[in-house]
Amino acid sequence: DNIYYSDPDRANLYLGGGAVPKNEQSIAYLLRNDILTNIENLQAEVAYLIKEMKVGNPLETEDLYLYSDICKDGMAKYLDLVPPMEVKTAKD
Repeated sequence: DNIYYSDPDRANLYLGGGAVPKNEQSIAYLLRNDILTNIENLQAEVAYLIKEMKVGNPLETEDLYLYSDICKDGMAKYLDLVPPMEVKTAKD
């Protein structure tokens, strides 16, 4: 992901206006992508479990909890990257 600035002094001319992301931004992108991937996994698992339930098969929920835990932990790490004053402002 490129980050675009309108200020030409901050823009990376080689990327058509995109600047190199900071380390924290790269980590946030990775966490976000992992969360989104595991939400998709979670959706697919729920759909699968619903089908299994409808035909009367026993439900194996280990993957359901695994994907849920990965999403929850990823979101906690993602939110830990937000500066504390911004979190306080959002909560107020």
